[in-house]
Amino acid sequence: MPSLPVYDINKKKVGNIDLNDVVFAGEIRPHLLNDAVRAQIARRYEFRTANAFTRTEVHGTRKKMYKQKGTGQARHGDAKAPIFVGGGKAHGPKPRQVRHKINKKVMRAALISALSLNQKEDRLFVVDKLLLEKASTKVAAGLVKSFGLDSALIVNTNEDKAEINFSRSMKNVGKVKFLKPEGVNVFDLLKYKNLVISQKAVQKLTERLTHV
Repeated sequence: MPSLPVYDINKKKVGNIDLNDVVFAGEIRPHLLNDAVRAQIARRYEFRTANAFTRTEVHGTRKKMYKQKGTGQARHGDAKAPIFVGGGKAHGPKPRQVRHKINKKVMRAALISALSLNQKEDRLFVVDKLLLEKASTKVAAGLVKSFGLDSALIVNTNEDKAEINFSRSMKNVGKVKFLKPEGVNVFDLLKYKNLVISQKAVQKLTERLTHV
């Protein structure tokens, strides 16, 4: 069972926390991380709306350009053929739905792999409380600065007013994203280099991933 120090908002150690082995010390499976990220990206662009006109959809006459024989030129039909300027597009894109299916158990295993990777590489920081009595971007940015982080994913519950103030303050901080425990995903865990999470969020995340 991994044990990590617990810090306050200024990175002063205030205690220790024992993390769940299943969630934060699981097997790291790169192929599952790949599948999860591909599925999330595919879901983002699931509905492809590009639509090119074929020769039957282009407006124009259907009259044959000239007679079949006797002109000395290549035979042609109407001017909407794909080889002519203004004609239809051959094999162009059509609206379609693209899916990359992934099972719930696979996504859960991928999320555990991403969390375990952060813990193994010492990029996981547990903070006792992420609260602000008054919304302040300057104070929120000070948290990232005090931990010496270039980019970070901040995970915290968003239940009371002080926690809501903190989450709102994080919106204007560069290279930082705020998520609630139920919104933690593989893509963001891999995109942002560090994970800063409150003790309450650790408990919520553990309950989410150990509940089958």
